[in-house]
Amino acid sequence: MDVDFKGDTLDNMKKLAEEAGLTPEGLIEVVMQQFVDNKGSRVYTGRWSGGKETKDGVKGFRYVPQWPFRPGFKEAQGEEVKKWRSGEKKYRPHPTGEWPFYPRLKEGDIEHEYWSSKKMYHQSFINDRKGRIVTLMDGDKYDAFLDTVKSRKGNFWTTAIEAAVIEAIDDWMAKEE
Repeated sequence: MDVDFKGDTLDNMKKLAEEAGLTPEGLIEVVMQQFVDNKGSRVYTGRWSGGKETKDGVKGFRYVPQWPFRPGFKEAQGEEVKKWRSGEKKYRPHPTGEWPFYPRLKEGDIEHEYWSSKKMYHQSFINDRKGRIVTLMDGDKYDAFLDTVKSRKGNFWTTAIEAAVIEAIDDWMAKEE
């Protein structure tokens, strides 16, 4: 297989590989394995009227990669790691999941771009096609809400919170009619 990368693509690939402690070839293998092996990855193709035609009549074409719906994990055996490793001891740490939705976080508390991007909200709408109502509350109001749910429902598990919110919405909609 012969692949040729030039210009910005090659420069950006080298930066990403260096960040992960991989060779460019290792980065290509990891990314392509995750792209082709995960649900939702596609490459759509179609005509492109703006493309230049070659002398022998081949017209321009448009390629649209659709990335997988969720991140993949590549667990590499030692032989793969040996083949891909760049020799650098650095690596890019993955985001932790211990704090992303804690109600007392302020703007700037989350530094890793994975958690700080707004894509998570949009992806949840797309993945399961269900309607969502997201309400963000400051810590004190959140605590008061959970206390109220616990006193009325006996606990503040997800099902109790959902039931309380649905009751409140139903009551509000009944008043509006």
